Amino acid sequence: MILSRCLGALIVALCSAAALAQSVAAPPTLAPAADCETTANVTWSFTYTVNPTREFGRITNLAGTSIGSYDLTSTLAGGSFNGTWLQPITIVQPANTVIGSYGGAGDSALSAANTVEFFVLYNCTTRQVLYACSGSVGSCPTTAAQGLARISAPIPVRSPLALLMLLLTLMLSAAFMLRGRPGVAVPSSSTR
Repeated sequence: MILSRCLGALIVALCSAAALAQSVAAPPTLAPAADCETTANVTWSFTYTVNPTREFGRITNLAGTSIGSYDLTSTLAGGSFNGTWLQPITIVQPANTVIGSYGGAGDSALSAANTVEFFVLYNCTTRQVLYACSGSVGSCPTTAAQGLARISAPIPVRSPLALLMLLLTLMLSAAFMLRGRPGVAVPSSSTR
């Protein structure tokens, strides 16, 4: 059962990587005009075999507030896009706000087979890009909070056995260090 799930996950990962290689040419970058007040524009490129029917975008801050969004009929034609994707900010943000700029193009029914997306997480004052992603829909975070979660260090999870071994080692080390110290009674195995 576990083996079949692992093989299934591997097949999905390989198929997703193949779709990504065919549809998205390069990772997205923050466009020169992106700021805290007017735009969260992104420069990216992708190819397509069927003209997309819709274009969409959503800009969020870490609080989860949508500070700009749109869903429009696509005007793309010709098999490829290479340029600046316009992402208007409608709610001005204070300096140093971390913004997530998400967008894409595809058919009305979004699926990995027919929709490409991008995501850029950045500080709107310093313009430092913290995380960038592009690929088939479902590959990238869609909000600033989700983007931050991708770059935050995970807390390591230890197995109960590893924790038990760590505690046992700690207790044995303490007993060894206290052995022979004056004023510290260490139980003896000898009987009187």
